[in-house]
Amino acid sequence: MQTYGVEAVKNRLLFDNPWWALDEQTPQKFKLPPKRLFFKDFAHKIEQGEMGRSVVLSGPRRCGKTVMVRQMVARLIETGTSPRHILLASLGAPTYWEAGLREILSLFIKRNQDTSEGKTLYAFLDELQYMADWQEDLVEVAKEFPQVRLIGVLSAGVSLPEELEDNDPGYDISILPPLCFAEFLRFRGREQELFGGDPAQHKLAFNQANLPALNKEFQYYINYGGFPESVLGKTQGAPSPLFVRDGMIDRLLHKDMASFYGINDLKGLSHLFALLAYNTGLEVSIEELARETKIAKNTLRKYLDFLESAWLIRRLHRVDKNAKRFQRAVAFKVFITSPSWYAALFGPVFPNDKVYPRLVETAVYSQWLGASHRIAALTYASWRGGKIDLVGYSDLAAQKQRAPEPNLIIEMDWKQTLSGFGEGPQTVTDFVRLNCNGEEDTLLLTQNIVRTGYHRHVRIQSMPASLYAYGLVNELG
Repeated sequence: MQTYGVEAVKNRLLFDNPWWALDEQTPQKFKLPPKRLFFKDFAHKIEQGEMGRSVVLSGPRRCGKTVMVRQMVARLIETGTSPRHILLASLGAPTYWEAGLREILSLFIKRNQDTSEGKTLYAFLDELQYMADWQEDLVEVAKEFPQVRLIGVLSAGVSLPEELEDNDPGYDISILPPLCFAEFLRFRGREQELFGGDPAQHKLAFNQANLPALNKEFQYYINYGGFPESVLGKTQGAPSPLFVRDGMIDRLLHKDMASFYGINDLKGLSHLFALLAYNTGLEVSIEELARETKIAKNTLRKYLDFLESAWLIRRLHRVDKNAKRFQRAVAFKVFITSPSWYAALFGPVFPNDKVYPRLVETAVYSQWLGASHRIAALTYASWRGGKIDLVGYSDLAAQKQRAPEPNLIIEMDWKQTLSGFGEGPQTVTDFVRLNCNGEEDTLLLTQNIVRTGYHRHVRIQSMPASLYAYGLVNELG
């Protein structure tokens, strides 16, 4: 029996890197899809990062990570980097597994030893999760080969934003979440039409007469808008449902990815994910989930950790009516990280459906996924007799203080019962008066009411959820 070795790895590298054959004297231009809003941050980390320190690009499957890597390759070549000084290795190919990161990089450096003196080489390592012990190896290899800028790309296993506040993993992290609402409108060519002004500079000129059209686009976004593939092919009317309908969940819950984390019961994992998606925006407990799924609690916690590390769900910590975290967390609020997964599992939803307000909240929450400093500091409040949908702090440290002061209070009011001329948001007002210092933003997210007023000396702004979700693009800037 024959076995493959170094020559097979070399041949595979040639296959993965067709730009090595480009003529360096000819200006190069690449035709690629529109860039995500997160490309600028990704490029900055690569071009301005510390030598000997790698970059990791993480996000759910099918959100465009490989496309963004190829856009970065194109940018490097177009700005003067020799095509031969850029490596892309698709590590999902078994050819690379036995070689390991050191061998791959050694071959790359040796190939360029006559032309790379004093220059930076770039190595993009796609599907990095296929390499055993990738975290330790990536940190060590980056230090061992400081002339090579290492960029790892993977769909699970990166530390969560709240964990990064206290622990440096040894590499820089760039997040690519599902499409945000502003990107959805931009890719469909609807942003300029709805907003006018200069959306690229975040200078809005929104005409309230366009709100019904914006809400219609928001409905499309909730059902179909989480992923570039479902948006770029059709810009008029509803986006194509085919990507959402035909096997999206199978693509996301990839059996290989789950097996890396010791999960072999893909059916049980899929059932848990479906149950969590059905309850997005609600408070759940380990007890309830264990009872419903028949999965042991320790195994269940492992599955939840995996789903969160794979950017499929997010769990929010609970705070009490004094805005303090519970020392023993028995319940948490769950969000899927794209509302379109609900449609993929249970079919499209409409504004009058009972579940729609929770999907609106899910859509609003998901806008922050690319802003790690903000997402780590978001919680919800729940106590006997009251609740607040979203409670935000300036950062995670502020959330953990003995007397925390929230700076963001959000209550969903899709049915517009709190924003009307009734008793008003009593629970919201009580919570703000008890815990905030007067500099907070207190919002009621509505269907179409725009109003700013005071309720018991608390300034409260009513604002359409679709408009607020669009405006959160500024937090990503």
